[in-house]
Amino acid sequence: MEEIFNWVRPILSGLAGGLFVWALVAFTKDQGKHEGSIRHLHYGKPFKIFALLLIPFSVFVVYAVSQSYKGQEIPAFLVALGFVSGAIFFPYQAFFVRFSYDDEFVYYKSPLVGTKKEPWGNLIDVGYSKLLQADFIVVDGIGKIWCSNMLNGYGELGEFLEKKVQELYPEQS
Repeated sequence: MEEIFNWVRPILSGLAGGLFVWALVAFTKDQGKHEGSIRHLHYGKPFKIFALLLIPFSVFVVYAVSQSYKGQEIPAFLVALGFVSGAIFFPYQAFFVRFSYDDEFVYYKSPLVGTKKEPWGNLIDVGYSKLLQADFIVVDGIGKIWCSNMLNGYGELGEFLEKKVQELYPEQS
């Protein structure tokens, strides 16, 4: 019986993780908050709760890694590094980064970049990272802005960017 659980356990774990991520995306709204003509992208409560819970869970993972057997140090360290990186990146994005836009400007605020307001004419690139599974835009004067599909307003931003890129670069359309 234990042999069955040895191969079923990873499958169930993967399905549970997939269901959890699906639920996070399912609670995401296509439209963000609107304040006049400014559209604000923001993470919803489920994602913020996930980001907060990731911190103590990562501490537990680091503790578990410290108990690894000889010969497992490198893979265990890499797993811990992934969790600690996520425990820094996700709360940072969820609580400290602000991204808004209107028809004329991109508004961005973060502890690393400060408060920025740049015209859409400074848009350099729109792309997708397979590694991070997230879209990004690059704006001169701001840098790379990550746009997760878990952001409320993500769908609206995508529609806006399609039109804005055609408007700014008609020869590439």
